[in-house]
Amino acid sequence: MGAVNAFARTIVTITKNPKLLLIPLIISIILSPISAYLVKEMPAFESLSELPESSNESIIFEEHGAFSEEMFTELANFSKFLLVFMLISLLLQALSEYAMIKGALMAEEGERYSLIDLIHEGIMHVFQVFLITIIIGIISSAILLVPLFLFSALIFLSGSVALILLLILVEMPLALFVLGASSMAVPIYVLSNSISASLGCFSLAFKNKLSSMTFGVLLVLSIFFLLAVPASFVGLLFLGRTDFVANLVANLLQAPFQAIIQALVAIGGLMLYLEFSKRRYEEETIEEFKF
Repeated sequence: MGAVNAFARTIVTITKNPKLLLIPLIISIILSPISAYLVKEMPAFESLSELPESSNESIIFEEHGAFSEEMFTELANFSKFLLVFMLISLLLQALSEYAMIKGALMAEEGERYSLIDLIHEGIMHVFQVFLITIIIGIISSAILLVPLFLFSALIFLSGSVALILLLILVEMPLALFVLGASSMAVPIYVLSNSISASLGCFSLAFKNKLSSMTFGVLLVLSIFFLLAVPASFVGLLFLGRTDFVANLVANLLQAPFQAIIQALVAIGGLMLYLEFSKRRYEEETIEEFKF
């Protein structure tokens, strides 16, 4: 019930405080032109499609090369630009996440807030949240990779295909657990102002394994729906088009849905943590009365 209550509180909080969505929405709109440009400039190795038709592929590779020096240079330049874009995007999302969580927390406590103040606080804590995101990402990846390596070794040694199904059965609930746990990391930091305390999200989630996995399921289903809806009509609207304008309009149409997804994850993590904290407080109170 904890996961369901937390998710319900998330929906209620977002519904009662729709202006919190303006923060991730503005950021998505700011990033849309850059993202559209990146998609337009993405190396598609057009030179390969321009190669003359020949039944002997080896002749083509000998004359033109599989990848020319110009193509490698273009790919390297694009990779650098993509890396910078990802860094800027992660920093802005860190700002947005802190601001939304802080605003939701103030709303829970009945305090008034302004978006300017929330954005200012987000800027003050952006690098801390960015660091937390990187650390949590590394830990989450490690958790998911351990069974993957283990089962891969067993599959290689035994040659049993049935182990692949077992791997999927292990990885799916583990991924849902990691999603639920990691969503609480930044909320814990917002409440404690401690990076080390935010890493306790995994131990807290482990004590509430079923609720954490259930919350992960609710998040995945919500994210899938929120991605599928815009993708369907955007795909039909710009079928086959890859120019800058088409990509820009597509990104702008998807921006509101991306804002909702970010709010669900950020505020949802806060509500899940508050739900677990409430449960822990009740259990401790019961234990005290026993004595």
